[in-house]
Amino acid sequence: MPTSRASPGFRFTRQQRLLNPRQFQDVFRRGRRRRLGGLEVITLRNDAGLARLGLVIPKRSVRQAVCRNLIRRWAREAFRQRQHDLPMTDIVLRVHSSTITHTDVDAALALLVETVP
Repeated sequence: MPTSRASPGFRFTRQQRLLNPRQFQDVFRRGRRRRLGGLEVITLRNDAGLARLGLVIPKRSVRQAVCRNLIRRWAREAFRQRQHDLPMTDIVLRVHSSTITHTDVDAALALLVETVP
């Protein structure tokens, strides 16, 4: 009987998240920035052996908690699906506008996959 759980190779685990302020600060200080509409993507190579994701969705940019949570879900899902194609980088997605869509988030991560050397 098939299960509804995702395959273990496509989970979004704790090791794939930027968790503490120091990790975020490193990416903000030394990372490469790209602006895609209302979304900023900041990347920095890491030595962790895998891609890691951090999200910054300020309340002043996206007022409603429902919308902030929806954007988080979109970003995690797009990352989860592309995690094996992404280079070993720390990725911070920073939202500047509440008008972004699922397609915008998906395109931002797709751009990272395409720019892999």
